[in-house]
Amino acid sequence: MTGASRRAVLRGALGAGAMVLAAPALAKAGLDLAAPADRLKAFVKMRGSLDDRLIASWVSARYYGIIGDEMRPLFNVRSAVFARYRPAPGGGYEAVNAEIAWFTDADTGAVLTQWRNPYTGRDVKVPMGGYAPSKVFIRPNLGFELAKPIPGLEINHEVLPFEVRGNDLYITERSRTAMHFAPGAKPFRYSESNTFHARLSDVLSGAPHVPSDVSFTNVCSWRPWMEMGDAPGHMSAIGIGKQGAAMDSIPAEWQAATRQFRPEVLKDPAALLTPLWNAS
Repeated sequence: MTGASRRAVLRGALGAGAMVLAAPALAKAGLDLAAPADRLKAFVKMRGSLDDRLIASWVSARYYGIIGDEMRPLFNVRSAVFARYRPAPGGGYEAVNAEIAWFTDADTGAVLTQWRNPYTGRDVKVPMGGYAPSKVFIRPNLGFELAKPIPGLEINHEVLPFEVRGNDLYITERSRTAMHFAPGAKPFRYSESNTFHARLSDVLSGAPHVPSDVSFTNVCSWRPWMEMGDAPGHMSAIGIGKQGAAMDSIPAEWQAATRQFRPEVLKDPAALLTPLWNAS
């Protein structure tokens, strides 16, 4: 996308992680977060669902250009991901997801179809809309694996130690990627950090799914469509989001853009996943 296509592939991704836990809470819990199987369940509850219900999530962020120590606001991104999870053969879970994302004007919220690059003064065409569904595997040890490897893509993915503060559980998922388009060419790099926050008591309950708040940050190379060439610098996006969100909680800018350009998604978002889900 926007890191979007990349993020759509990576959103189900997990790595191994230790944790910091509150012993009194664990003594009363139905799950033991020190046990690998229960740790997997806790993460899937916050990231998706232990059953195969449709999960909607969103991110709302502002992109900045960074050259030296100057941080310049550029545009916004409004993204929603729809996903379904189920147990995977051999253990763990598999997830099928699809992302619909839009770059929007930082002042008006309107979808950008063209954008004047302030660094070059040129008008450039802005990519729009959706990305093909993808499938990922979440292994029992919290390992991450793409169902269909992408040629030229390197991925380093990890989940940091779980943190419990009173009745608050925080889990940070971090990915670093490099996409090599041609031998010898400079790769496109995209790194992302998502911190999920939910009530510990909800996660430890018998519920198959627990919504979580998200703090989102990324750092990436200049987007190719910006036509920056070999100019020094990079980009960063900072924002918030929600995992397991109600449809009406997805930001209004995303709703308006999707209604205009992809109205079928609002009518039946699950249809985005059906072909790949049924083929699995």
